[in-house]
Amino acid sequence: MTEVIKRIKVTDLVLDYSLYPRHHLDDYHTREMVEAINAGVIFPPIVADKASMRVVDGFHRARAYRRKYGTEAEIDAILRKYASEADMFEDAMKLNSAHGRNLTAFDKARSIRRAQDLEISEERTVKALNITHDRYAQLIQQHWSADGEVLKYTLSHMAGKDTTQEQRDFNIGKAGGMDQLFYINQVIALLETGSIDWERERVKVGLRRLYEILEKKLSVVGV
Repeated sequence: MTEVIKRIKVTDLVLDYSLYPRHHLDDYHTREMVEAINAGVIFPPIVADKASMRVVDGFHRARAYRRKYGTEAEIDAILRKYASEADMFEDAMKLNSAHGRNLTAFDKARSIRRAQDLEISEERTVKALNITHDRYAQLIQQHWSADGEVLKYTLSHMAGKDTTQEQRDFNIGKAGGMDQLFYINQVIALLETGSIDWERERVKVGLRRLYEILEKKLSVVGV
């Protein structure tokens, strides 16, 4: 592939999430990058596709520059000429695995799914993600439902099973990604240590709803 370094407006860049190996942009991380810029840190140039200006590496940097300098900001970017969409995504996996925040298991499982959709071979994918073939198979086994949904760790017990639309919506929109016991133990600890904000009406409403759901569900499963 060929590339050039060019001065461009940050608003010329396109954030196409189909090329993003991570499952979301972290606003806290963006704010940290703005603080780093204020402290004089110079980040590596953003990498983008020369033809479409879609960002291949540097989503958080693009947001940080725009937040710091505004829509008229100009930055240096590496513009690469890719032969295909598959080559773009392969490079995105490779670059995001090499530096910055670590890709989570969920990110890697999603990337494998996207790579397969783009007909990127397993050999190329494991090299781009810096994982073994065994880990590749493990991620599929632990994070893919029978109907093709890539599951966060919170719902990983449903791997290999069919999911409902409600479960799929929860997986993408609300599931935090931690083990379910983490959230359960958080509520238990809040109650046992007397740390619940009983003055907050919405908290009381939520706990009342939780009590009603538990009473109903636990009787069904025989607990």
